[in-house]
Amino acid sequence: MRPALPSCAARRFARSLSDVDLRSAAVTGDGSNVRWRPSCRYVAPPPAWPSAFPGVSSGGSSSSSCGSSSSSSSSSSRSSRRLPAWSVAVRHFSDVPLRPKTAEETESAARTAAADAPSEEFLNEQVLSQGGHLGSGPNEAQLKMMFLASALPFVGFGFLDNFLMIVCGELIDNSLCVAFNFSTMAAAAIGNTISDAAGIFSGGVVENWARQAGVEEPPMTSEQRIHPETKYYQYTGQLVGILTGCILGSCPLLWMDPNEGARQRRVKEREEVFESVIVKVQEILGAEAVSLMMVDKDKQELVSTHQSSNLPNAWRWRMVDGFMGHVATTGQFVNMADIQDEPLYNPNLHDNLLGTGIKIQSMLCMPIYCCNEVKGLLMVVNKLGSNVAFSQKDEDIMSAICSHISVAMADDKHTFKEVIDLCEKSMKTTGSAQYSTSAASQRMATLFVPALEGIRNVLGAEATTLMLLDQEAQDLYTEVIDGPLPHHRTPIGVGVAGQAVKAGHLMNVEITRTGEAKPGWFNAQRHKNYQGSAMEVRSELVVPLFDTSQKCMGVIKCINKAGAAAFGTEDVKYVSEVAHHIGMMLEGPDAGLRRVLRISRERMQNKSVIEATDLGKGAVICNLVKAKQLPTRASADSQGRTFIDPYITFSIVRGSPINEEIGAQQRQLRSRNKDRKAAIRRYGKSSTILEDANPEWNETIAVAMPMKFRQIPIEELWVHVQLWDYDSLKPDDLVAQTAFPLTQFEQMAELPEAMPQRLLPIPGQESVYNLEESLLWVSFTRRAPHLAL
Repeated sequence: MRPALPSCAARRFARSLSDVDLRSAAVTGDGSNVRWRPSCRYVAPPPAWPSAFPGVSSGGSSSSSCGSSSSSSSSSSRSSRRLPAWSVAVRHFSDVPLRPKTAEETESAARTAAADAPSEEFLNEQVLSQGGHLGSGPNEAQLKMMFLASALPFVGFGFLDNFLMIVCGELIDNSLCVAFNFSTMAAAAIGNTISDAAGIFSGGVVENWARQAGVEEPPMTSEQRIHPETKYYQYTGQLVGILTGCILGSCPLLWMDPNEGARQRRVKEREEVFESVIVKVQEILGAEAVSLMMVDKDKQELVSTHQSSNLPNAWRWRMVDGFMGHVATTGQFVNMADIQDEPLYNPNLHDNLLGTGIKIQSMLCMPIYCCNEVKGLLMVVNKLGSNVAFSQKDEDIMSAICSHISVAMADDKHTFKEVIDLCEKSMKTTGSAQYSTSAASQRMATLFVPALEGIRNVLGAEATTLMLLDQEAQDLYTEVIDGPLPHHRTPIGVGVAGQAVKAGHLMNVEITRTGEAKPGWFNAQRHKNYQGSAMEVRSELVVPLFDTSQKCMGVIKCINKAGAAAFGTEDVKYVSEVAHHIGMMLEGPDAGLRRVLRISRERMQNKSVIEATDLGKGAVICNLVKAKQLPTRASADSQGRTFIDPYITFSIVRGSPINEEIGAQQRQLRSRNKDRKAAIRRYGKSSTILEDANPEWNETIAVAMPMKFRQIPIEELWVHVQLWDYDSLKPDDLVAQTAFPLTQFEQMAELPEAMPQRLLPIPGQESVYNLEESLLWVSFTRRAPHLAL
């Protein structure tokens, strides 16, 4: 008679048998000892089970021997049923004496096992009903069902595990980790712990869902369950399931912001840094009050985010009011010793700042740049102590601090280059032309104002002004004015002042309506109401200010000579002398020493000086006569000038320099800059002749033999001759070159006069200048025979 269908527990019990090798259990004696013999296949439950497994009873007293067949009777069939899955635990107690159970316990266990455990015959019938074959491996349908039944529960488990870990880890990373400075790995560990704990309670739920969906392991015989192919499909299904579940469980990454946690950490760190900035700035600069303000573009206001204790929290300031609004809108810092003398002073705003009782006397306000625009500003008011104004050193400190604040304010991760650009932008912030009155600036202004007043009185000019060069903006701005002129800016190359800076020499121009003195200078729109001053410009004298390296720093501009159409020769001489001294003041305290050193080096080029010293050993005397048909500039300037401003340099080198690699100009410029600091100059330099394609020098220039070459054979030494184009604003351009070996000097000395020499192009610049007709007249002699060891 066919037994009743097993319950769910029985089916689970049958499936679990596939993982247990029951061919090894056998009971000896009365069940007090359990031995394991690998050759035995079936075993009846022992008569009594140890107390180590409470509630578990056996179902009989006899075991089937190795190789014996199953009995056809019902009692034999029941006694030959396999041990339950938990019986495998007995393997760990091999040869260990076990306490026998009582007869009642043994009988009860036998009845339970007989009722629950499906027989081998029933399993075989189930296999045959599914189209399987006894004694053979699993078929394709069974393998597919095994794969699906193994995969589906693991899909659910993988999904829940990854989903909960990511969601919980993200929440923890954005909350606890930010508050308590935990690491991201700590958030991942806590999230994984939560997901694992949830997996314990959700495991049975997922299996029940799969079972309700009809996904169950197929019925198999014991041989089919332990078959390698069955195991392969089972483990592969589990692997595919867990991978699929983990991938699906990663879906929160699609809508989560991966940088949110890092951003919140940066915000917290930024707040801590800004708080310390306020305290340190107030302490270092000795200020009464400090405030860090950010720009609110929507409301066109400045909002205080951090401030000293004597200022209210989160106070606001309109961007159209006062000096702070001026800094925020122009991007130029303000440093004033006494704001009451300035047009932006408002007693309602500045005499009682925000109702705190603070009366602003001095102020230093610096913009903060981010993404090439002003994002905020740092303000300090009222310098405490004996100094009533913030110094230039205070400006430098504030500029450095603002550069670091700029980097800290950035939300996105910056590259190193972007960080350097931010720092450079902050460090190069220029002072407002109207409101930059630091202590150093005030001291210079104290001297500049009477100096310009003196120039105006001596010359009888209507107005004089000192204009300085803004390298970044490429224009001139008025630093000091004496006369009825407003503060203004002039682009380089525009007007007389702009042309003087670009050309690098003074200009004395009579500006007439007919343009007879200088055609093209008169511009009715510009000169009839000059800079909105109602002044009509008739004449201008502009003298450039040069530093030690002959680069332009600004100009002195004089307008309208009283009682004359233009400024005279004596006027030009006087202003040039004044410009020399003002240039030294602008260059810095060591400008005088640098100029003395320059004069000494130029003096050392003199032939008589070289011959009178030890430098005359092996010195080269260069006789520079003239040049013809020098090349023109690649492009004309705004006045249509194309001629170069030529000068020549000489140097002694080892080996022929003609075939140098590309980049010769940069190497020569670096070498010349280094040579300016040397006690003995390697380079001899001629004078500069402005705008002349056929210059005549008629100069004798002595070049000392470098000490490192005095032991080099003369056959290896050359004189390198280079033609340069002078530029008052940027590095000079290298135009052409030629070279002569020292061994040819005896032949050149026998010639009655200098012979023309052809100029050669610079490597990489062959198409820039046309040198086909360019010639240079030069000759060389040596003061003493070369000493070679």
